[in-house]
Amino acid sequence: MKIVSNKRLFLNTCLCLSLSWLAGPLQADEPTTPPASTELSLMTGREVGTYYQLGRDLKKLASRHQIDLSVMPSAGSLENIFRVYEYPSLQLGLSQFDSLSLVALEAAVGDDEDADELNQMVNSLQLILPLYYEEIHILAKAPEIKQLKDLNDKSIAVGDLVSGTYGTATILLDLFQIKPAEQLEIDATAALDALHRGEIDALIYVVGAPAQLFTGPLASADSLHLVPIEVPETLAKNELFQTFYQKATIPAATYVWQKEAIPTLAVGTVLFTSTKDQDEASCQAIGRFTKMVYDNLDELGRTGHPKWKSISIDREALLKAPHLSPCAAQALK
Repeated sequence: MKIVSNKRLFLNTCLCLSLSWLAGPLQADEPTTPPASTELSLMTGREVGTYYQLGRDLKKLASRHQIDLSVMPSAGSLENIFRVYEYPSLQLGLSQFDSLSLVALEAAVGDDEDADELNQMVNSLQLILPLYYEEIHILAKAPEIKQLKDLNDKSIAVGDLVSGTYGTATILLDLFQIKPAEQLEIDATAALDALHRGEIDALIYVVGAPAQLFTGPLASADSLHLVPIEVPETLAKNELFQTFYQKATIPAATYVWQKEAIPTLAVGTVLFTSTKDQDEASCQAIGRFTKMVYDNLDELGRTGHPKWKSISIDREALLKAPHLSPCAAQALK
């Protein structure tokens, strides 16, 4: 399957498509007695990223609740969407919210043989739980790169083509009217190495802070710095911007090499599933898992990745959310 190639069309239609993805009736079958032991698989992200770390936290928790959770690394949000749809044995995935709309756009404007399947994919996606916001990290080496506009005519790594970072970076550069000399579609680990060697000018990486990748010796050895994202008032009123992003701050000393607080943007992360080939056993397992996570957010905040502390879920509001998975809804009632 190809990914969206027309950025302008994406920016013009992404908002309405995202809302259509969230539209749909909420129905559920009557629950049956869940099995004593449950097996589930969760698509996360690269092993240096926050998705994978959260997945490992969930695996530890699940083992105490008779749930055998397999945590699967991946290239990121877009790959997770495709894999969860394609393989019934991969029941759960993590994704940035704007990545879901990227798929919805391709389904709406696609003019090739993949369009029908993409539409089926979009219609099958269901929300399990809203989670946290991921910060946009822009890392540069040259001291003259002090703000976003300084990335014009520079070489920038924007993430794998199947990663959430790629979609967010594409939108970000377009919204801020940044025109790089070159955009490299490489993952954050390779990009950090390239930045260290002076082969690129900056990298964009969407990840929940603190990012494990930026705590290692490669990030702290070469006077790298985060580039602040200041949002003009006109852009802050943009519908696309308001739907997907919110202003955020990476606090001072989040990384040992970062002395000052850095303003940035953040994008929401969700836990999702697909109804394609989903049987009753899988639905019951997803329901058990959903309730386990909801009931143990405090424990996850105490023992897991720092991002767990920022998650607060309003159960009543969630149950009213359109296109909430009926498997999750029944478990939370």
